[in-house]
Amino acid sequence: MFKFLTGKEIGHLQTGLILSQIGGLLIVFTGLLLLLPSSSITVNGGAPILVLIAAGLIKILAPIMVGRGSKIAFWVVIFLSLLKLIECFVATIGNNPQFIWYLPVTGLIEVGVLIHMLSPKGRAELNDLDNKAVYDIFTPYEPK
Repeated sequence: MFKFLTGKEIGHLQTGLILSQIGGLLIVFTGLLLLLPSSSITVNGGAPILVLIAAGLIKILAPIMVGRGSKIAFWVVIFLSLLKLIECFVATIGNNPQFIWYLPVTGLIEVGVLIHMLSPKGRAELNDLDNKAVYDIFTPYEPK
């Protein structure tokens, strides 16, 4: 998909990191949306919304740290993706059918993150990060 947008093929790790940032943006957007007054969605505010926004910001910033070579940030991204995947199933249980859109929108992004980042090619790219100073989306991907 990104080859058609940028004209360059990107690797599995880059795709997983981009999808992780998209997921983080969705989390932040959802948290900010819950801050708005609504008659159909009632949230008491406070800590749960702030935790949601903070987790979204971490999910946006952690892929940048992975691109800079941090192996710990890689596992933070994986952990947050697994946590978000579990949360999207739990969040849809017991809610009205109008909320079912949440499962495919957030769940599919997290499945894509996990598939791309935990694939053998993605792990090989992670190990190759030691050879590069900065790994960004504009670096051409050359399959081995």
